[in-house]
Amino acid sequence: MGNKNNNVLIENENLFRAVTCAPFGVAFSFFAVNAMQSTGPVLLKVIFILMALYFSLSALAYAAYYTNDLFHEEKRHEISNVNLFKTLFYAPIAILFVLVALDSVMSSGHVFFKVSLVLLASYATLKALAHAAYYTNDYHAIKAVHAS
Repeated sequence: MGNKNNNVLIENENLFRAVTCAPFGVAFSFFAVNAMQSTGPVLLKVIFILMALYFSLSALAYAAYYTNDLFHEEKRHEISNVNLFKTLFYAPIAILFVLVALDSVMSSGHVFFKVSLVLLASYATLKALAHAAYYTNDYHAIKAVHAS
């Protein structure tokens, strides 16, 4: 096997930490809301709330540090490919709209809201998939140029 060169996509440590802490903050927030709505041990509720606060505030702090580094030191953007940025932007929105659309379809809401939420979920999902496809096309085009 030959030696492979690993290219790091995220070079800024603050951006990496913000991207790493954000999903945990969202997950623990959902757990905290679920724990607060159910009966259970108070200690578990407190732990979920503290973990949600820790990860959410850490993600916000690291994102703020990254923006400070970006604007004060005139660093380049870490995600230079526009299609990758749009994929990372639309993917969480698509997931959110899909979850909300599923909940609205299962509930007894008005048909207008059900249809509009399903359309928004479809649009966001297709937009994220399209930009992911564009990014893979860009990646393979760059890879082909470097190979020849």
